[in-house]
Amino acid sequence: MKKTTDLGTIQKITVEKMNFLYMEVPNDPESQQKAWPEFESRFPSLTGRKMYGLDYDGNKVYRVCSLVLDNDNEETFGLEQFTFGGGTYLRLRLKFEPPELFEKIGPAYGYLFSQYEEEIDWSLPMIEQYKAKNILDIMVPISN
Repeated sequence: MKKTTDLGTIQKITVEKMNFLYMEVPNDPESQQKAWPEFESRFPSLTGRKMYGLDYDGNKVYRVCSLVLDNDNEETFGLEQFTFGGGTYLRLRLKFEPPELFEKIGPAYGYLFSQYEEEIDWSLPMIEQYKAKNILDIMVPISN
């Protein structure tokens, strides 16, 4: 499945099991924006880090996450650690320059919720994967 919209391309993908270091904050835009610089400052370098935001809307919780890297050598940088089991997701890839990129997050979720409401698996988190300065994947879990 592949569908193109004004926001970007939607594809059905499988998100694999991942090990994360994370920090949990209230699920509102202001808390999320404040959390990212603090979270990123925990690491000696961001080179090679893959950053994710996991939105547990039902619990009103947002997890600012980075994949655990082999060269972390089990160092947690003062963060919590957990394993995300993965699942089937619809991914909408946003390609815009900041700050427009961040302004498109709400509309992207709104579009996915309106188009695929019957398929959404609310037991799993919504995922934002920061691919590059101007590329962000918005992922909504769906039932298989």
